[in-house]
Amino acid sequence: MIFYLLIIISLITTIILFSFRGVLPLEPENKNKKLKFFLLIVVCLIATSLYINLSNYWIGSSTLEKLQTLTNIENREANEIAIVRELMINLEKELSDTPTKSIKKILELAEAKFFLGYLEESLALYKQARELYPDSINIMKAEAQVRVLLESGNFSKETFNLLRDILSIEQQNVLALYIIGNYEYEKKNFSEAYKMFQVLNRLLNEGTQEYNEIRKKILEMENK
Repeated sequence: MIFYLLIIISLITTIILFSFRGVLPLEPENKNKKLKFFLLIVVCLIATSLYINLSNYWIGSSTLEKLQTLTNIENREANEIAIVRELMINLEKELSDTPTKSIKKILELAEAKFFLGYLEESLALYKQARELYPDSINIMKAEAQVRVLLESGNFSKETFNLLRDILSIEQQNVLALYIIGNYEYEKKNFSEAYKMFQVLNRLLNEGTQEYNEIRKKILEMENK
């Protein structure tokens, strides 16, 4: 937007300078002053454009992109997002150009999309990765994490099955214990909930909100 604004300003300046050229008689001295002023504006615009285009301080592949984003090297968070976004675009291109799917690139792309908030696309990639490596606990945990964020408490049967599969391999997985334990608690299956909460109680940091919540439910079940 700023780039277009600069162009508009320069055009308006040019029009104003030349619109009165044939209307009002100008003295040579005044004419020279206006011409010098116009040239000064043009030089400033060119110098500014060259600085932005050649400078490594502003992030972007072109002058227009740098002016649109207005992100410099000191903006760490924006730089990280820009780097991950560029990585995502490159990985998408590589995967589309390669007939044989690389599990490493699929996972990298899934992580990049997760970082940028494209949760549904990230989930689709993790599911694709799990089809290639169904017994990988790391892929299962990554997919479960995305599912939990996407479903926001309204967990699907597929998500519960995945969490149970994780627990069968990793008995002290905090996320799976917490979600399945609370599910069993709400269903009044207190024996299962109690066992999971006891394990979870040892894993959570004392004094945290989750610890206090689980501890309270354990005491409630013990008093019944």
